[in-house]
Amino acid sequence: MSSLKIPLAHLFGILLLLAAAQAQDADTPPAAPVMREISPGIFEIGKIHLDQKTRTVRFPGMLNMKDGIIEYLLVTSQGSTHESLLVSDIQPNDLHFAMLLLGAKGSGAAKLAPGEAPPGQIDAKYLKTAPKLQGDAVAISVHWKVDGADKAGRVEDWILNTEKKKPMERGPWTYNGSMFNDGIFLAQIEGAFAALVTYPSALINNPRQGSDNDAIWTVNEKAVPAVKTPVEITIQLLPEAQPKATP
Repeated sequence: MSSLKIPLAHLFGILLLLAAAQAQDADTPPAAPVMREISPGIFEIGKIHLDQKTRTVRFPGMLNMKDGIIEYLLVTSQGSTHESLLVSDIQPNDLHFAMLLLGAKGSGAAKLAPGEAPPGQIDAKYLKTAPKLQGDAVAISVHWKVDGADKAGRVEDWILNTEKKKPMERGPWTYNGSMFNDGIFLAQIEGAFAALVTYPSALINNPRQGSDNDAIWTVNEKAVPAVKTPVEITIQLLPEAQPKATP
């Protein structure tokens, strides 16, 4: 018997995601997430490891770029790999399923009205009017090996802000949870896990100043390991900020 407790408020999102998994293109239908408990509070969903106690998910990935301008932090191999720092072969619908089980709410994975879907290609015109995305605060870290030695760090250290001429500011990312369009889960179709410039189709977005500029984020060449280095990516769901007491 599984000990995972699913918040009632998130059951609708899970059911919507499972329904969408059945509604994808029949040529490449994603399998519904398969979960198994490996110890109390520890679960596996495909290659995703979920830990209820630490509120984390972790999964394998790979360094995809050593230099150049990037618009994404993480995509699938079918996503925009020419402009993404990292790639992973897990599925976006599996990651969203795992995050919902941890208690993430995102922005509600809203259903779009006709014509409201974001463009398939991010451009300056869209960024000028892109909505400020709401969601859960998450921290993203990476683990890797160099000559057999374990290394770990915050993913922000691997990204440069060319306007400020220094690494991206450390801090939370926004888990907005992508969205549905005509019953299609956009993160799954577009292979978009995490974006550096505002992109509602991605599961995770960058809340920092500069998220409306697709020309200022580059790979921090001095910090990253070699291209194709295997990495383990960890996403932690952070506690909700508590309102300050009035004096």
